[in-house]
Amino acid sequence: MAVALASNSTVPDRKMKPGEDFWKKNERMARPMSPHVLIYKFELPGLLSGSHRVSGVIYSLLTVGIAGFALVAPEHAPYYLDAIKSWGIPSPILFTLKGLLVWPFMYHTCNGVRHLFWDAAKGFELDTLYKTGYTVLTIATLLSLATAYYFQYT
Repeated sequence: MAVALASNSTVPDRKMKPGEDFWKKNERMARPMSPHVLIYKFELPGLLSGSHRVSGVIYSLLTVGIAGFALVAPEHAPYYLDAIKSWGIPSPILFTLKGLLVWPFMYHTCNGVRHLFWDAAKGFELDTLYKTGYTVLTIATLLSLATAYYFQYT
């Protein structure tokens, strides 16, 4: 007994037709375009992963920049710190700036510890990813506030 395959006319032909390019084929098959990055809903693990990379690059460049400046600067660090103090920036603004400056470093450090656990193949369950992500954000914020407070009065 032979089985005949019926062709379904509602399913478009998946093969490219002569003279057809990728975009024309997708149009003919009514395939949706991928969501644009501005309308895509980013989830916490993805945001933390991207921000970990960005903060690492920023602090690497910042470290090289500060080291390069220290090599060519005509004065030592206390001179420049005194110059900044002479600007008379109000304490609340200075505290905020210090906190914002140190937060990416604290975040990158805390998230790096999280990555060490991942290297040991621990913490990949979805609920654990979210819990550790929020923990990293909380600890980084608390450490940043403590560091800014400490350096506010020293």
